[in-house]
Amino acid sequence: MQAIRRLAAVTAGMAVVSFCALLTPAFAQNPAPQGEKKKENIVGGFDDVKALPSGGAAPRAADGHVDLSGRYYPNSAGRMLEGAYPVDRTVFRQFDPKETPEEKPIFKPGMDVKYKSPVPYGTCDQAGTPSTVTIQENQHGPIVLIQTPGMLTLLAEYPLAVRQVHLDGRPHAKDPDPTFNGDSTARWDGDTLVLEAIAIDTRLRNIAVGFPGEGGAWLHSDQEVVTERFTRQSKNYLIYQVSVNDPVVLQKPWTSAPRKWTLSQDPNDDWQEYFCTHNEEPEEYKKMGSPPVGPAGPDGVR
Repeated sequence: MQAIRRLAAVTAGMAVVSFCALLTPAFAQNPAPQGEKKKENIVGGFDDVKALPSGGAAPRAADGHVDLSGRYYPNSAGRMLEGAYPVDRTVFRQFDPKETPEEKPIFKPGMDVKYKSPVPYGTCDQAGTPSTVTIQENQHGPIVLIQTPGMLTLLAEYPLAVRQVHLDGRPHAKDPDPTFNGDSTARWDGDTLVLEAIAIDTRLRNIAVGFPGEGGAWLHSDQEVVTERFTRQSKNYLIYQVSVNDPVVLQKPWTSAPRKWTLSQDPNDDWQEYFCTHNEEPEEYKKMGSPPVGPAGPDGVR
């Protein structure tokens, strides 16, 4: 009986070999072309990212002004992009420095030493004007604009921020308390919404404002005035430009190049929670004199 099993196994093995031998010439008839590079499929479709078309005319609100409402990304693709992926640089960047060159802010003598303030590694960025928007140059996160009669609301996933500006033409408060978003006014210049912010808390760093990233951050005086221009050129494209005038720190006002943002194309692109924490261990909290961290013991004492 064992001999019969061995004979059956050998016969089956010979049949498989014969079948493979028959198939080999058939597959060999269509070899891959010489020198042709196989396309690499990247998870998330990052190998096929392209700039969005205009999408047609920008929508308009009931009052006739352009409706800025939408979720926008700081690139031409209408989605989150990361620098590690092989994405076309013309799609990734917000402006072409050859077409729209951008000068660096020029500090008054001695002011660069006093006001340049790189963000320490591991420190969470503070939301505020204009950094909430400009920092997306290196964070690549979206902003959301919600335009309703008389109000514009700006949301950012990182740093987590909410900012509201009245659109009824009201002036600045007479003596506003300093806040990170500042006291803002709004006016329409054709199809461009112009926001002006004053009384911005001097503890807020200007991040990615003329200098790249957190390493190029700088502080400002209580005389700083930030002017932002939002222009929805078409359904899919929003242009953002910011000017900073600080007579104490800068020799002259600084203005950014116009930066492209594009409307999210994913109908399921929902708001995400994005919290930055310092992740200190319980022992570090104790050193800082913070309340004890951890569950209470049986007697209720931590």
